[in-house]
Amino acid sequence: MSPAAIPRRNLPRQEHPLENSLAITTLVAGFVAFVLGAVDDTHFIAVCVGIVAFFFGLYSQMVSATTAERWLNVLGIGMAFLGVGLGLSHGGFTV
Repeated sequence: MSPAAIPRRNLPRQEHPLENSLAITTLVAGFVAFVLGAVDDTHFIAVCVGIVAFFFGLYSQMVSATTAERWLNVLGIGMAFLGVGLGLSHGGFTV
């Protein structure tokens, strides 16, 4: 099979608006969860946002098309995980 016959998912100048917006949303939600988890009074919101961002990021990682999107997803998932951990250490789901 010649290299030209191998189908490529990511051709030059091909745009991925849905995948890009999913990756940016994951990154922003993970950052919000991390910042809220660091504040002692917002632990409940941090845990909720962090859990949603974590699973949203996993879905976004599954449908990502480029390496840049995967980097943003991993960073967002990591910050969401840290936000949940910080939120749980400050009180978790207690209101």
